[in-house]
Amino acid sequence: MNPKKKLKTYNVTYRPDENNRYKTKTITYQANDMKEAEALFHAEHPEYKNNKSRYLEIHSPLSNYAIDRENKKIAENPTDNNNTTTTTTTTTTTTMKKFNILNAFKLVNEYVYSITMLIVGLIPLLLLGVVLFGDNFFLGNIVVYNIQNILDDMGGFVGIITLILIVTVFHKFYKNN
Repeated sequence: MNPKKKLKTYNVTYRPDENNRYKTKTITYQANDMKEAEALFHAEHPEYKNNKSRYLEIHSPLSNYAIDRENKKIAENPTDNNNTTTTTTTTTTTTMKKFNILNAFKLVNEYVYSITMLIVGLIPLLLLGVVLFGDNFFLGNIVVYNIQNILDDMGGFVGIITLILIVTVFHKFYKNN
C-alpha cells in the first residue's frame, strides 16, 4: 500500500466588502499547489473569478516546507506490495536569534550621531539664509539670536574664542569616531 501524498495548507485572504479596505476574511484550503487553492476559492466565491479589481491574496505557511520534505521522502521511498506502511515523523525546530545589547546601543548611537550631524549641518545654512534673506528667514533668526546670546553671556571676544574651541573639539571628536 502506497502512502498518500499529503496536501499543503493555503490561506486565502479577501475583502468581503470591496469598499471597506480594513475588513478582511481568511479561508484555509488543503490543496496540492497555490493554483488549486485559488480554484477552490473561486468555486466557493465565483464573484471573485473574473473581477481583477477585488482584493485577493494567497499565503503559504512555513509548515508547507515540512510537507514538501515528507512528500519528497514518500516519492523517493515507495513501499512494496507487502502491505507494509512506513510512518515518518518530522520534527522542526526553530532557532531564536540572539539579541545583542551592544548592537542595540550602537544602533541608537548611530541614529543620535546622524541626527546631531544633521542639525549641526543646518546651522550654517540657516545663518546663510539670514544673511541673504534677512531676519524673517525660516528659523534663522532664532539661531542668530541664540549665538548672540552665547557670545554676550561669555563676554564678547572671550565668547567668540570659547565658541571656536567648542566647535573645534566637537569636530575633532566626531571626526575620530
